[in-house]
Amino acid sequence: MAETSDNHIAVIGAGVIGLSVALQLARRGYLVTVVARGLPGDWDIDYAAPRAGAHCRPVLVKTAQAAFENTLMQESYKESKRIADDPNKKDAGVAFIPASKEDLAMFAAWPQYRLLNANESPSEGAARSIKAGLTYSAWVIDSPVYLKWFQRQAEYLGAMFVRARLGAAQEAAFVAQQHRQDLTLPKIVVNASGRGFGDTNCFPLRVSHHSADGHSTIIILRPHGGTVIGGPREPNNWSPNNSSSAIDEILWRVTVVCPDLPQAFTDAPSSAPAIQVQHAYVGRRPMRKGGLRLEREAVGIWKTSDNGLKNEATTISIVHCYGAGPNRYKIGWVAASRAAALVDQCFTAWGNCK
Repeated sequence: MAETSDNHIAVIGAGVIGLSVALQLARRGYLVTVVARGLPGDWDIDYAAPRAGAHCRPVLVKTAQAAFENTLMQESYKESKRIADDPNKKDAGVAFIPASKEDLAMFAAWPQYRLLNANESPSEGAARSIKAGLTYSAWVIDSPVYLKWFQRQAEYLGAMFVRARLGAAQEAAFVAQQHRQDLTLPKIVVNASGRGFGDTNCFPLRVSHHSADGHSTIIILRPHGGTVIGGPREPNNWSPNNSSSAIDEILWRVTVVCPDLPQAFTDAPSSAPAIQVQHAYVGRRPMRKGGLRLEREAVGIWKTSDNGLKNEATTISIVHCYGAGPNRYKIGWVAASRAAALVDQCFTAWGNCK
């Protein structure tokens, strides 16, 4: 697509989906302005993207929505593998490693799937409760590195990044025009904001490990060094504070399921851990009942007339692409390609949405 001022698109959000959308639109020839409260390099509890473990964990398919997102995940596997195998993209922070989980059925379709033999699983102490184990090929992403890589790629293609707090999705169009006054008001806004704007289906999830007691234990080796370990999933918990007892419990569970790591405790969480904890943090993952929202919506807005003395009514399109929750790194690239296709359809069907 030839670059003209009419090709100006505003993208809300600089999480993995927002950045994926921005890069794909820029590659299509659109002039992209990303408007976000948090940008790559930031470390804020409500900027969940850099705090994510960002690993592949297929979902259990029980609903049509889960089946749809699982399809996106399978497609994302190919893109992640392409990045990981490209010697020119070693700075992207993507690698493939063997992964293990206790859930069986939903992993059988993944490459290098294999049930572990009895002698390959931990069998001492509390680990004797593990019923079965498996391994499969999965991607893992160093999320802060990945986000910065996306930003550099998009900026190279002309995308601009603007830090702003928005009260409504429509506001992004005006913020984008304010910072790029040589361009027209964006006729399309891509809403990759994470929790939407006033969407009552959205809620935060504190992620600070899944088992029979409702918890999950996460152990993720980062491509550039270090290990992410994680634990509780606490819906609707707005506390920004770490829990020392939760940290101790996570460390103890990790030593049970992964005896290859330094033993955190000799017998109970009251012992001093041998694992060197570099940083303990809480992230607020944006969640949505019903999963990913991916659709186009026409929205009426008012803008100031050329003479500045009255309002004029006009219409813009908002392409919603948010609510992927724990799947955002697994499906982000492919969900973004679907959103970019909706942008293309808008220009094609409505003659640049005029």
